[in-house]
Amino acid sequence: MGLFGSYQNAGPGINPYAPKKKPFFRFWELMWRSLGKLLSLNILHTLLHAPLFLSLIVFLETDNAMTVPFSIGLLVIQFFLEGPIMAGCTRVLRLIVLDKPCFLGEEFKIGFSKNFMPSVLVWILDAVIIASITSGYFMYPLAAEHFNANWPYIFYVISIGVALIVLFMNFYLFPMIVCTNLKTKAVFKNAFMLACLSPKACLISLGGIVLMLAILILLLLVHSLFMVLVAFFPAAFIGYLVMFVNYPVIQKFVIDPYYEETGEQNPEKDQPVPVDERVFTDRGGTETPIKVDKPKKGKTLS
Repeated sequence: MGLFGSYQNAGPGINPYAPKKKPFFRFWELMWRSLGKLLSLNILHTLLHAPLFLSLIVFLETDNAMTVPFSIGLLVIQFFLEGPIMAGCTRVLRLIVLDKPCFLGEEFKIGFSKNFMPSVLVWILDAVIIASITSGYFMYPLAAEHFNANWPYIFYVISIGVALIVLFMNFYLFPMIVCTNLKTKAVFKNAFMLACLSPKACLISLGGIVLMLAILILLLLVHSLFMVLVAFFPAAFIGYLVMFVNYPVIQKFVIDPYYEETGEQNPEKDQPVPVDERVFTDRGGTETPIKVDKPKKGKTLS
């Protein structure tokens, strides 16, 4: 940039084959580079939850015979949109993490429409599992009190463990819907296996999610006006964190083995162009900087 140095002097350029930075530094580099896309994606995510916000407004601000049915109808619409919305966001976030060109609106549309039915089905099954675990969370302590025994707490602890595994599985479900052609049963099976194979990555993602939500809650406790941040944060940034940390696990155990077995070219990895097919050679990072002498200022008469 010309603001902080002379734009007249040509530098060495950027080496396209330079080794990648450590994950921690690459995380912040990619996030800063894609900050505009992440903010735009979060705004889009918020707008597509209009049925949810509208149902709350109708329920709280109206009181007639249509209040409850209309609110429930809007929630049903939001429920069936939730899976495709997550699929669309996942497609965009995957391209950001892979550092690939990404036209946000077009890629979101493809992810939303192409994966509509699989994402709805996965979301319904996911919701059923979550509802079962949640009901157990409340029912087992009541059962222990009713029977005056401690054995229901065994199932209580098991339900908490299952809830944690299901949460970890959700780090992989929608990315696999977007980047593979696996059937729903295989998606759940692979998500369970990947969750068991990568506890460290899952715990890092969980810690980051808790931190982001804690920051948002603290800001809301300071002043309710910070609610406006929901439009810009944290949905897309949580998704970016999970994709950055957990998608390499999918690459390692699902995508890369497939292309190695079939011998096909992996589109997620940059392949060097053969020398005889190159139109030009990118010498970025290896060129000698060229210094341009600044023209001397002439004397002026006053």
